[in-house]
Amino acid sequence: MLTFRKAREEDVAEIVAFTMDTWEWGDYIPRVIGRWVADGNAYVALLDGGIAAVASMLLVGKSAYLRGLRVRPDLRGRGIGEAMTRFLVDEARRAGASIATLLVAEWNGPSHNLVRKVGFKARLYIYGGRPAGGRGGRCLEGAEAYEALAEALGRSRGYACLPDEPWVCTAVTPWELLARGRPCLGESLYIGRFSFGAAQGNPDQDVTSLSPEGYRERYAAHVLYSMEL
Repeated sequence: MLTFRKAREEDVAEIVAFTMDTWEWGDYIPRVIGRWVADGNAYVALLDGGIAAVASMLLVGKSAYLRGLRVRPDLRGRGIGEAMTRFLVDEARRAGASIATLLVAEWNGPSHNLVRKVGFKARLYIYGGRPAGGRGGRCLEGAEAYEALAEALGRSRGYACLPDEPWVCTAVTPWELLARGRPCLGESLYIGRFSFGAAQGNPDQDVTSLSPEGYRERYAAHVLYSMEL
């Protein structure tokens, strides 16, 4: 029987062991799972006394962002990923979230099928990578900053990536963005490492954006999915 609980420090080694070679290039989970566990937002699915899957849920205001779902290779195709996703959706409801979001790489057909089956709907594309140039422009304060973000979020249907965690993309308010960064007007409005237009920022850091333009090295496009809870 499949059961679920928060991940513990003693689970980290087992999680790292089955996530090291998810793709040809490896996986980012071994680098971050220790922090996720310490922060209390990692969960595991257990089967026959072992860890069958791992994932994380991060709360941002009234939004829950789901990330990092990985199923142990020898247990794939048994519905464990779907069960884990449904558990996290229920966990988000219990935590008081009103919406859940997640990103799926454009090329990842099985994951698109899974999240659609659970009830997620595709909302927009998110692009990420290393930008070609720096920042620049004029930074905003006070009411002007709030109004610029409110207008930009109106165009993005309320979705953005976090200024300080650009791969966490979810439904946010202007206040939640302002608590994490200061918006500036360059080629387009950007805040921290996220841009509502073309990519902007430090060429040595990952950034995300709503436009595929402005990248020196652009990774695979991602689809942002959401579900009202």
